[in-house]
Amino acid sequence: MKKHWIFDWSGTLVDDMGLVIWATNYVLEQYGKPAMDRETFRREFCLPYENFYRKHLPDADMEEVEAHFRHGFGISDVKVTVLPYAKEFLDSLKARGCDLYVLTSMCEKAFAEQVVELGMDHYFKETYAGVLDKREVIGEMMQAHGMGKENTVFVGDMTHDVDTAHHAEIMSVGVLTGYNHAPVLAASEPSIMVKDLSLLESLMSSSKPQPDVVKIRGLELPTFIGVPDEERADQQVLKVHVDMTPEVSFSSLGDEIEGGVDYYQVSLRLKEVALEKPRKLIETLAEDLAAVTLKEFSVAKVRVEIEKYILPDTQHVGVEIWR
Repeated sequence: MKKHWIFDWSGTLVDDMGLVIWATNYVLEQYGKPAMDRETFRREFCLPYENFYRKHLPDADMEEVEAHFRHGFGISDVKVTVLPYAKEFLDSLKARGCDLYVLTSMCEKAFAEQVVELGMDHYFKETYAGVLDKREVIGEMMQAHGMGKENTVFVGDMTHDVDTAHHAEIMSVGVLTGYNHAPVLAASEPSIMVKDLSLLESLMSSSKPQPDVVKIRGLELPTFIGVPDEERADQQVLKVHVDMTPEVSFSSLGDEIEGGVDYYQVSLRLKEVALEKPRKLIETLAEDLAAVTLKEFSVAKVRVEIEKYILPDTQHVGVEIWR
């Protein structure tokens, strides 16, 4: 179970599409453009919304466009409603001790009014509204609240939400209750895609408990490796990340190291294996590291990821194996 849950607002927790379409058509009307029906809007709309308006109103001033939108938003009598299962899902997460947040492009004033009017303000530890490009904010947001990448998930209905999760290197959930059709949202490759939040609740309730894991991150491994002889002749430093599922659960250790996995000894042994012999492939090294971990330590399952720093214009290349 993830500890930190970040939610988009529009189309994810509330149904405001009718209002947004009405306000959008009000903007288009000001510039003599034809109105959009619901399906056309869903196909065309994108975030950041400036990209949408630059496509349809290329010569318009964006501040003026936003002013028209806010005016249309304010004068419309189209109602906003909480999406089915949204409150039930938030209640479930709160009961599990999760921290909940909102990250939305909706203007701060409108969001502040909606979240109170809909009786949802008590759910969230903090909210971030008026964010045009969520990728620019999510890193600072996660740092401010101590959100680890492995314990955080972003739930949204649009490709920009999924792209933001990818940017932050966190899990993403795409829901089909909002602005993007299934093929469009699927193209952004969310970690999970569900019809609505009730299905996500079902997935969580039926998921098996995760095993205990001992982790080593960023272990530096001096070694001689490379396909060309000249590359293999010079020592280089790789980085390895290791996830080990112990044979004995943490709860059975009784606060003693006996029977557990000594990550210090594992790290020393992996360094020895890396220097035992030259190798052409990091794939071979990954296999050797996994094999010795399983053979010599109380480990039932191991993941080995190796990073190699060899290509220009890249952070690293690498391989990952589970054994």
